[in-house]
Amino acid sequence: MAVYLDSSAFDHLYRKVGCTAADIANLRTQVYGRELTILLSIHTLEDFVLDHHGRPEAMTARTKLTLSFSNFRRMVKPCDQLLIDDIRAYLDSGEAGRPYIDANLQNVIGEGIAAMVESDGEDLDEDMIAALEAARGKRSWFSELAEILGDAPSESLSFEAYSERETPRLLEAQAQFAGVLETCRARGFEGLLTIPSVNIATKAILALAFNGNFLGREPGDRTYLDLCHAPSAAAVAKTMVSDDAFLRQLLTQVTPQKLEISDLPSFLNKVG
Repeated sequence: MAVYLDSSAFDHLYRKVGCTAADIANLRTQVYGRELTILLSIHTLEDFVLDHHGRPEAMTARTKLTLSFSNFRRMVKPCDQLLIDDIRAYLDSGEAGRPYIDANLQNVIGEGIAAMVESDGEDLDEDMIAALEAARGKRSWFSELAEILGDAPSESLSFEAYSERETPRLLEAQAQFAGVLETCRARGFEGLLTIPSVNIATKAILALAFNGNFLGREPGDRTYLDLCHAPSAAAVAKTMVSDDAFLRQLLTQVTPQKLEISDLPSFLNKVG
């Protein structure tokens, strides 16, 4: 079973929030026994390293725990790059592209992690930090789509009506972001929704805008950044685990049954 854990889920595993040492041991046993494959995005490592404000050794311990469950050579690409590559691959082949970071970036991350572990977090490789900062710069997809949607329309709409009206505009915008607007226009935009990453990106930003504009549920400061985990999960897994309650509520509202949304305790209970 392929499962994607976002930053909040890995953070709670590290801090043992909603789980025990026995839960962690069981999870590791299933991963080593190949009953589970746990995937993560480069944004997870970025969150832990660039947002770290505590002791260097704690950052190292958090990273080591995370990578004990997941192979850094199968990290999902940065969000914007993933979506652009998937849109372009769809036009070439009718399918999504390869979701994982390339070999050069794998080597940079591998060498950076080795230096971090060896120095217990005191020595952070400059190339790895530069790569993570570049990844952070590729988390603008949702904030840019939100600007396109703008404020609520003057009339009251159901979510279904709102989605029907705004989806074509969002698909066109995403094709433009990917630099293939005219090619998509000639082929038709609707097929983009068959690509899991594009499908969930489109529906998630619609749900976020609808919740804010019509229901008064304004997103938090990190919501647009945290939403970047959703296309990553849809690209590689059948289950997404997040301990961000707002994000789970938002994605449950729009996610097809192909991607199950779970909190960490429920997931651990299911595989326990």
